[in-house]
Amino acid sequence: MKKLLMVAAFSIAASTQAFADSQIIHDSTHSDALGRSIPMYVYLPDGYQTAKEPYPVIYMLHGAESKEDSWVDRGGIKVTADNLIARKQLRPSVIVMPTTGPQTWYVDGNADKAETAILKDLLPFVEKKYNTRKDRAGRSVAGLSMGGYGALNLSLSYPELFCAAGIFSPAIYVPLPPQTSAARRAAQFVDKSGAFDESAWTKALYTSRIDDYKKKGTVVPMWIQSGDHDPLGIVVSAANLYWELNKTQKNAVEYRVVDGGHDWLVFRDSSVSGLPWMNSQCEVLDKGK
Repeated sequence: MKKLLMVAAFSIAASTQAFADSQIIHDSTHSDALGRSIPMYVYLPDGYQTAKEPYPVIYMLHGAESKEDSWVDRGGIKVTADNLIARKQLRPSVIVMPTTGPQTWYVDGNADKAETAILKDLLPFVEKKYNTRKDRAGRSVAGLSMGGYGALNLSLSYPELFCAAGIFSPAIYVPLPPQTSAARRAAQFVDKSGAFDESAWTKALYTSRIDDYKKKGTVVPMWIQSGDHDPLGIVVSAANLYWELNKTQKNAVEYRVVDGGHDWLVFRDSSVSGLPWMNSQCEVLDKGK
């Protein structure tokens, strides 16, 4: 087993050596909506410094009780992106991994206006500072757990902004989160007495957004993936989401169940599988402009 692991590590290192000039940098911007900074890690593909044409941008959202470094340190996003780009399964892209806070759930809730911060502060900052595209076909969003919740909400509420979405092990509990969910402790969904605020959860949940999304008629292709042994029951929530979306966008939603729980083995697998599919959907939109 040890020899196999050494061979695997060598293969990964060898496969990424040719395009090791990609970079991960740390950055931040002040958010008026939050009254504090939005820290982020940014992946810049090989050739970024000399490129003339702007790059597509992917926003990757982290889970609850994490921060902007999770996709870098535990998600292996650099290796994933390097390999996918080298195999031409992903357009050379800028990947932005922000945090609006460890428990904001990327919504405007009882404590923070995180959704507003993403739209009014983060996106304009990225599109001004970095050489990224500003059109829908050049912008996508993905996330895990709480980040999957956020990526879904952003896609449903602002479909004109995103060409595709990755909904990885989404914490989209209907009607209410289980007692073990971090959502029940999040200030966004807690009232002044410190009790879980069911109305705040219901107001922010995707079920309150999906009807308006369908009325708009602009479809955001979605890759949904979860582990079959997820202890939070997310496999069922994700299946219900797929079935609801499948009624109106049959050719633009995919759902995969993989062996695993609510952990980084599943999350990383989701990015490896989901990003190429998202990319293909954005390329279709790009060609159709």
